[in-house]
Amino acid sequence: MLMTIFSFIGVEAWSGAAWLGYGLLASLVVVLALSSYRWLLLYLFGGMAYWFTVELIQNILTGRPMLMELSSWHRYIIAMGISWLPLAAWVLYRALRYDDVSQTVSQQRELEAARYIEHTPVYDDNYQPRFR
Repeated sequence: MLMTIFSFIGVEAWSGAAWLGYGLLASLVVVLALSSYRWLLLYLFGGMAYWFTVELIQNILTGRPMLMELSSWHRYIIAMGISWLPLAAWVLYRALRYDDVSQTVSQQRELEAARYIEHTPVYDDNYQPRFR
């Protein structure tokens, strides 16, 4: 099985520096996976999944006749823009739902601000002063 994988990768053409570099990379990933910083691997794999998605979108755009005359660089830019659309929709949803853009949240903040008188300390209901 390993010979099949190595023949697919083309290991027989690797130089000593390539063996050293890929071996060091593989050992660092294993060490990271066994350490307490294994959560960093999620960022690594998440970035790879994101770039795979961009590549997929770019390959889909390559087949479109109206985008055939664009260069590969332009198709990557368009693919990245398309990949950011779900993030933009999520940020817009959060802004409209939870932030100052929402009327209900701003009305609630105004009511809370009207309850407090300026320059008076705010205590809990069970506050007992030490000295009287």
